[in-house]
Amino acid sequence: MRKSLRLTALAAIAVLMVAACGAGATPTPAPTEAAPTEAAATAAPTEAASEAPAYDPNGLLAKIIKDGKIRISTDPNYAPFSFYDTATGKYTGFDTATAEEVVTRLNKELVSNIALEWVTPGWDLITAGSWGGRWDISIGSMSITKGREKVVDFADPYYFDYGSIAVGTDSTITSVKELDGKNICVGASTTYEQWLQGTLEIPDPNMAPPPAGANITSLPTDNECLQAQAAGRKFDAIVANENSLANGVKEGIPIKILEIEPPFLVQVAFALDRSGPPTADMLKVLNKIVADMHADGTLSKFSMEHLGKDVTKAP
Repeated sequence: MRKSLRLTALAAIAVLMVAACGAGATPTPAPTEAAPTEAAATAAPTEAASEAPAYDPNGLLAKIIKDGKIRISTDPNYAPFSFYDTATGKYTGFDTATAEEVVTRLNKELVSNIALEWVTPGWDLITAGSWGGRWDISIGSMSITKGREKVVDFADPYYFDYGSIAVGTDSTITSVKELDGKNICVGASTTYEQWLQGTLEIPDPNMAPPPAGANITSLPTDNECLQAQAAGRKFDAIVANENSLANGVKEGIPIKILEIEPPFLVQVAFALDRSGPPTADMLKVLNKIVADMHADGTLSKFSMEHLGKDVTKAP
């Protein structure tokens, strides 16, 4: 009797031990990748993510990044700043080189691959603002004036310029005063036209008074005045950018530049449409690029290459 009881007890203990071992052998399932734990879901962002710049999603820069391209207005007939070279099928000039370098540096700054697309609207349309999204930025020798600041936002200046006056090679005119009542050609919607009209507003206390009673002929660009003169059309004078006039002399157009003090000095900058998407982010990036290009001599190099002198430093 005692032996059977002892055997019964041992059998019961064995059953319990097998049951216990079976329960402990069942593994607890680990969280799957598709269902992260709460700790993983609420983990702090990585350092790279926290340092990523936050751009205004409605701003111009965000739009350019999304489009994958930047549309820059240029002039195909404004040598030596920008012109279409039929021999190469490409745009060239000081403004062209500057714009291409800006896009290169913009891509480096944003770690992107934004493409450059040229657009060729009329100068009067560019300076009027309200671009309607047809282009994103003007890198085309736009001088900063109070009137233009009402319709476009300017980046920091990339070069400095001054108006100049040319007369025919056989002219006896030597001063601005002698141009009173004369026939003068000028580019439409330019600072030179505004100066002749007496409406130019710039921070230059030494701006000279324009000729009185001048008969003004406005053509689409400064260079068209030079080309008209070369074709035989006679003007008593042409008022334009000094570099454009010097280029005309070099090309053999029958003009000479008056040896006088510049009528006025201007700062020249990239322009963005104020009626378009907000420009704050874009201006911040552009100003950094302009500062870097000044500091490392890139703008001076382009100026010497295309203009034969350095116009990138304030006079």
